[in-house]
Amino acid sequence: MFQYENVLKEFMKYVNTFDAKDKNIAMKISHSLHTADLAGKLAKRLELEEEQVVFCKILGLLHDIGRFAQYEKTKSYNDYLSKFDHALYGVDYLFKENHIENFAIPEKYYPILEKAIFNHNKLEIESFLSEEELFYAKFIRDVDKIDIFRQEATSFEWPYEEAMSKRVKDTFYKHQLIDSKDLKAKNDNLIMQLAFVYDINFKESFELLLDTDNLELFFSVVEVDKALENEFESVKKELRTFIEERMKDLC
Repeated sequence: MFQYENVLKEFMKYVNTFDAKDKNIAMKISHSLHTADLAGKLAKRLELEEEQVVFCKILGLLHDIGRFAQYEKTKSYNDYLSKFDHALYGVDYLFKENHIENFAIPEKYYPILEKAIFNHNKLEIESFLSEEELFYAKFIRDVDKIDIFRQEATSFEWPYEEAMSKRVKDTFYKHQLIDSKDLKAKNDNLIMQLAFVYDINFKESFELLLDTDNLELFFSVVEVDKALENEFESVKKELRTFIEERMKDLC
């Protein structure tokens, strides 16, 4: 059976061609490793077979492989502002340029890996995927978001100093993902990150989110202006209630 460790070795060889001393590169290396670990845990909770668990860890490791070139070329991780789709770049690097051959992954996984990576950062998963492709697209979106809460909490300062804009507020309370192009107020990006909760797909993913405490960690680092405390408390309550009710629905 193919080995996660061999893929990890090749991944580290690639990312070490970038400046790992740069905190922004180091952050994404850490995110990739954490996401791979979470992917293994979620795969086991979903009672997948051993080979599928290995594949899930590899998917977690490689899902953001386009991020490193993105930052090197644009000095930004904002796909919208940088006009750089890191997921598209990742699949082009792996599959159009054939670097996937360096990772010793069975070819039967290529289509699944390509579709899952391409779809992991989109507002919606594209149509006409096979059942298996759709499962892994949902899977990587879940574990990616679970670790993003940790990443954001440990890598950045998050002041909450301005009320969210109307469109972002309306979208948030409709339990929908927020489009980057709709960000107007200073706090809108924070709300966009938190709204990732609405796109989690599996009951086991919610369980993993709660077990990691990553969302609560994110909440804890937000420095809220006194005048906006009620607004942010409402945001937290909405998310906690959504998680509780969604988990019941998924049982």
